[in-house]
Amino acid sequence: MNRMKKSLSILLTISMLVAAVFTFAATAFADDAPQKAPVNTDVAPQLKAYQNLLDMFAQKKPVADIKKQYEADFKLNVKGVDDSIKAGDPVVNENINFVLENAVAGKLTYEQTQQAVDKGLQWYFYFLIKNLTNVGAKGALTAGDPVKAQEFIDKTLAVYNAALDATVKATDSKFGTSTSKLVTETLFPAFKADIEKKDVTSLNVHRQLLDKTLIKVFALATLAAADDVQKVAAAEKPAAIIKGYFYYMSVYGYLKGGDAPDADIVYKAFASGDAKQFNYDAIKKAIIRCNIAKVSAYTIEVLEKLEKGDVAGAAGTGGELYGFFAALEPFLGETYKEAKSLTDEILVASAAGNADAVRAIGYKMAAYAATVDGISFNVGDKEVAVSGQAQAVTPSFIEKATGRTLVPTRYLQLLGFQVDFNNTTKTASVTKDGVTLALTIGSDAVLKNGEPVADFKLDQPVVVKDSVTYLPLRAIAELSGNHIYFEKGHVIVIK
Repeated sequence: MNRMKKSLSILLTISMLVAAVFTFAATAFADDAPQKAPVNTDVAPQLKAYQNLLDMFAQKKPVADIKKQYEADFKLNVKGVDDSIKAGDPVVNENINFVLENAVAGKLTYEQTQQAVDKGLQWYFYFLIKNLTNVGAKGALTAGDPVKAQEFIDKTLAVYNAALDATVKATDSKFGTSTSKLVTETLFPAFKADIEKKDVTSLNVHRQLLDKTLIKVFALATLAAADDVQKVAAAEKPAAIIKGYFYYMSVYGYLKGGDAPDADIVYKAFASGDAKQFNYDAIKKAIIRCNIAKVSAYTIEVLEKLEKGDVAGAAGTGGELYGFFAALEPFLGETYKEAKSLTDEILVASAAGNADAVRAIGYKMAAYAATVDGISFNVGDKEVAVSGQAQAVTPSFIEKATGRTLVPTRYLQLLGFQVDFNNTTKTASVTKDGVTLALTIGSDAVLKNGEPVADFKLDQPVVVKDSVTYLPLRAIAELSGNHIYFEKGHVIVIK
């Protein structure tokens, strides 16, 4: 198969008697024009083969035998799923094969190899579920074959129970989430009801919700692995790192689509292979921001689809929005109990084509998200809430001539920006995630990393008032990849 390998460094630290450290170029990504292989939806033999590999590890069979068995049972099947993965996203087979080759060469420990194969195949089964529910069940129901659609859902349930349920329950136990209950007591019964009613739109909603719920699980499993890296004994850290690496590769492409800089923080930690590069709090914050960015993006997408009259599409996207907001469950803590009703409300509003209700629910979701990571304030107040904690500030104000909200530079610092002011050029520069925006007093232009932003002019310039520099909040927030919500003088800024 012609496949381009995009080499990024993954340092796999191997605990050996001599404490040697080996460095490999590992991460394999889908190319732009992969040779297509069929996806094997005959799941029973694959689940049996998966259990057989787990048993071989439990029996401490030689790695060379395990590699041979993997190639016989899974190589072609995994390539079939890899060919369905979006170009630029990580692929499963070359990552697993890389580990097995180096394990056979004695460069990786048995525990690392076991984690890579197990979690790598969970990655594969997750993408197989995507195929079973979308191409399989949805395709069959669309074609008017409910019997075939139910067969695909039955296969999906078999894969979930045999390959993923243990991971779901482990994350539930660690983070106090209720994902297993949602999947088994709500989603699979909903699939059955959708098929009985021949309701393709509802089946698509629940398919999207299952998909995003599993993204939540793999992200939390990644976070749990990061916690392990910091807590387990030195000899156990390499296996914890590779476990988290394979969990994260399952969802890296999705999270990067919401917030690339933060998604890369997590990737680089696990790809470093070096426990000293792990900062649990930074990884946790990055995962939170990736999910919040998706909440913002899908709120906008639902509204865009409704504006175009695509109610069925908006309903499906509402399922995605539900999933990413629900991913904030462990971070909202007790507050999630009161926020949870918004998930059902967004499904109803999206499916009903009620844009006003979607907009109102999206605002409430943003308000909850800001209590975890973001800022919110009433224009003119002397306090701003930073991730739910009040801080004293110089008040913001609305410029009457433009209707724009102007904030002191301190607000942007609270959002994580570095702010500088050049008195000579009268230019304010704000920097975050490698992006620097420069705004000059008296100019309607914005420079982004030193270059003019094409087709963009400020409708509100920088203002200096009582020796305080005020910047137009919306322009900076949107140009830097943040989202801003405004309602009756209350402002929310999140990823």
